[in-house]
Amino acid sequence: MNKQRIRFIINPISGKKHKDHLPEQIEAHLDLSRFDYEVTVSEYAGHAKLLAQEAIDAHFDILAVAGGDGSINEVGTRLIGTDTALAVIPCGSGNGLSRCLNIPLDPIKALDVINKNYKRKIDTVEVNGVPFISISGTGYDAKVADDYSKDPRRGFETYFRYIVRNFITMKEQPYTIVMPDETINVNAFFISFANSNQMGYDVPISPKASLCDGLVDLCIVQKPNPLELPIMGGFMLDGMMDKAPKVKIIQTREATIIRPQADVINLDGESIMMDKDLHLRVNPLSLNIICNETQK
Repeated sequence: MNKQRIRFIINPISGKKHKDHLPEQIEAHLDLSRFDYEVTVSEYAGHAKLLAQEAIDAHFDILAVAGGDGSINEVGTRLIGTDTALAVIPCGSGNGLSRCLNIPLDPIKALDVINKNYKRKIDTVEVNGVPFISISGTGYDAKVADDYSKDPRRGFETYFRYIVRNFITMKEQPYTIVMPDETINVNAFFISFANSNQMGYDVPISPKASLCDGLVDLCIVQKPNPLELPIMGGFMLDGMMDKAPKVKIIQTREATIIRPQADVINLDGESIMMDKDLHLRVNPLSLNIICNETQK
């Protein structure tokens, strides 16, 4: 049997988890009877994309990312429409996609998932032609992601600081959402575009979102008052965000979201400036990924 070739791409600065021992763990726990591998390290923003393209051109079978959702986006979006499969060793802060795919946060257990080599195809989504894999959004969560991306400190404590600060200062905005069969006008604190069900930190934003249904979930959230916050938080932590007050979830294959002005969006945990109007389109079953067989 011919061995499959894997390139590991390590992001050394994602999350708080130290990755110094990861090459040794790969050597010790990857099934070397089935795989040949090499380890590379991303050295600057955008470098992972170049490492991914090199691997595609060299006909690697699998690209394994050791990083967070932003690193997964950098590499995984290069694999859309190719035969090369994406694998993940969760090393980020929130690890939303990994949690959705039931990939263990322990690197050795994540390597065991790679060894089992269970592949499936999942959807990806484009916003104004820019692809994402897990979660995107506009409004409050995008501002939190933008502030967090500019802070050299990582981890939930830093993230939570911006959650609180922006909750106090930000207000709802008017949006028009144009879909194939419906147009609605809403005031929202934020709108998440959920391909997966996870925002990270094991917090589901849209519990019925699926990576392989050909739809993106628009999770429209109005701003709760302080008394409503514990209620909404309880619904979210219980995986029932779709039943929470001031939340409306719409599933669609395509939509245009018209905002008051151009602004940043959250794109798989990274902030990116985009035009006032956001056009979303699902690319069904466009990415090969290695996941846990228990993932539904």
